[in-house]
Amino acid sequence: MKLNKTFICLLYLLIIVFLISGCGNKRSPTGGPQDIDKPVVLESSPAEFGDISSGVIEISFSKPMERATLANSIYIYPPVQNKKITLDGANLKIHIKEPLKPDTNYFITLTKRLKDLRGNTLEKNQTLIFRNGKLATQRIAGTITYEEPTDKGLPLELTLLSADSLLVLSGVLQGGAYAIDNLNAQKHILRTYIDKSFNGRYDFGSEPFFEGITAGSSFSTLNFTMAYSDTTRAKISNVNVLHNRELQVILTEDIKSYDELIVQTNNSPLPIAYQLIEGNIINLLTAKMDSTEYTLTLTELKDKKGNLSDKLETKFKVRPVADTLAPKITFTNPRNGASVNTLLPILEIHFSEIIPKGNIQVKLLCGNQEISLKHLSETGRIHRFQPSKELDNYKSHLLIITSETTDFSGNHLKNNYELQFLPLLRK
Repeated sequence: MKLNKTFICLLYLLIIVFLISGCGNKRSPTGGPQDIDKPVVLESSPAEFGDISSGVIEISFSKPMERATLANSIYIYPPVQNKKITLDGANLKIHIKEPLKPDTNYFITLTKRLKDLRGNTLEKNQTLIFRNGKLATQRIAGTITYEEPTDKGLPLELTLLSADSLLVLSGVLQGGAYAIDNLNAQKHILRTYIDKSFNGRYDFGSEPFFEGITAGSSFSTLNFTMAYSDTTRAKISNVNVLHNRELQVILTEDIKSYDELIVQTNNSPLPIAYQLIEGNIINLLTAKMDSTEYTLTLTELKDKKGNLSDKLETKFKVRPVADTLAPKITFTNPRNGASVNTLLPILEIHFSEIIPKGNIQVKLLCGNQEISLKHLSETGRIHRFQPSKELDNYKSHLLIITSETTDFSGNHLKNNYELQFLPLLRK
């Protein structure tokens, strides 16, 4: 049976219309570009440092937030037991339903556990400060130094805790100094680390860390060093014999202290006159050494990281060479010819080698008048002196290190060293 030509034409027309309609309704299989923008805090009501005696705080975000991420993402200090936290799209509301402490700052910390509807975390941990009554103004400030100079400039993750380890605020520090303002009057624990691995936590040993506690005064100074944890105990690397009366014990770590150091040969101890720690080096000035083998023993040695080595021992041989080099002055503070802005200046002299305190011959003159000096240093390479009375303002003074000054081996300074300076104290 043959189909009617009119029917066939209608059938073809319907198929074409269907295909055109289908093409016109195609959609992008990806649904558009992926949303990776992190949400940020736009504003709060009341504004930061505003009064919250009403017990209500509202915070708005740049994007709608996921209600399921509220748990363990918001902290309040001082702690509040009776509260209600609600989220409506991009608006967060905190209703405190208990009496607030008088004249107290309240810290609301929003952590990166808080996410938007697309799973993007908050851009950074952020603490907003509000007040009930008078604004508290305690301050913590100080300098930041770095064990590794290349770490300077990297962001420091900051956590500030109360004395009983409750979170007060969270933030980021950077640079060589810091200040944290508008704190309540109390002691605080400060912790910082550099998140080099970008994993949101401190990695022991591979990232620098600091922890300290403040005095709790209205202005607390807390200087800290970003240092790497180290559990490696110090070892003796080498013993350098500089001459027949001076040794250098080289260790693998910077040294803080030790209990006892003994050098002996055939059970006969070598007398040691002076011992000086300089970083990872222990300098020893001793009695004259002979051409023989010595044993050096160190006990209870503690490095700068607190690691303790119970007992270290090494043997070394000596080829005694007498010390005939004259000591030199390598640096002074102030410089020769400079002025000082105090009438009781500390005059600092750097020598090329260790000089016993009693071996330095020094005098201070103003014209023909000699002024007595206090020697502020012990045996070492650096010696500091201070006049025993205020100097005459606007008058030139002369500090003389005489050639009678000798090193441990008796070598004299070749010539008198003269340091001229001028007190300039503008009153």
